[in-house]
Amino acid sequence: MLFLSTASFAQTVLWDGEDESITSRNEFGGWWDRGLPSVVDNPERDGINQSARCLKFTMTGNDFGQKHLALPFRDWMNAETGNQLDLKGNRRFSLMIRKAQNDNVMVELSDPTNGADNYWQKVAAWYGAEGQWQKVVLDFSTNDGMNDFPGVFAITAQTGDVSTPQEVFVDNIVVEPMPMVDGKALKDIADGSLRGDIKVTGSLMRGDCQNTNGDWFRVDYDDFALLAQKLSGEATSINLHGVVLKDPYDAFSERVPGIKIYADVQFADNVETAISTPRVTDANSQNATDLLGRKSASQHRHKGIYVRQGKKVVVK
Repeated sequence: MLFLSTASFAQTVLWDGEDESITSRNEFGGWWDRGLPSVVDNPERDGINQSARCLKFTMTGNDFGQKHLALPFRDWMNAETGNQLDLKGNRRFSLMIRKAQNDNVMVELSDPTNGADNYWQKVAAWYGAEGQWQKVVLDFSTNDGMNDFPGVFAITAQTGDVSTPQEVFVDNIVVEPMPMVDGKALKDIADGSLRGDIKVTGSLMRGDCQNTNGDWFRVDYDDFALLAQKLSGEATSINLHGVVLKDPYDAFSERVPGIKIYADVQFADNVETAISTPRVTDANSQNATDLLGRKSASQHRHKGIYVRQGKKVVVK
């Protein structure tokens, strides 16, 4: 079963669209002058991107610089904090983008000032929202030339032709957190080894993109299937509260029938959904009773099943 609640989650934000430096003329670097970027009010706040502000630039043609943005976060991160970005093995990024024409959006990660370690690694993902905000996810896990210290995040807003000038809006560029279980990266956990109640942190995503270094080839990723592969038959529940989810689905029940899934959003497919999640704080309210109808006024109740407002809740 799937249970719902609310949550918050953490990501490494490279640019939030609100108040960072805009061009290379600023003290801490910021966006290069390509495309003459500017921060504007978000033109569509009733969709998936409800940020107040975002970046806007105009594609004017098909040359590289005419449909291209570049953020040298190496410059302003070093200047403001003294620390360069360390991906620590993370290889998945996302951004919000809104434009008129469906096409591939390509991102290049590079550190062109790093001498022998200089590299340009490219990944493209399909934008198919036509005039609406879409979260585009780019997985660099197959880009073998990368290291953990890129310095420039460059966006080609459209890999196809630009026939007429086109406004592009960009927002919320982040490094998505790695999927983890008990502080260990999911990819490093032995198959069939997870048992009992499992708490996942970070992100779980599925989708596809294109590795565009040289010849393009498709990159499929599915953290849900990977997590299912790690489960043993003794797994009892999966807690996904606070996990960043993209295109979630129940990949677990076929491997472990009856396993419980706790999450913050409705999964895809036909997964049964409960209205609320059993929580310790519910049973610890002054209005709870035990199963014999006796009031339990303590703020720190023992383990067991209690009834609050006609519903059973569990203290574990």
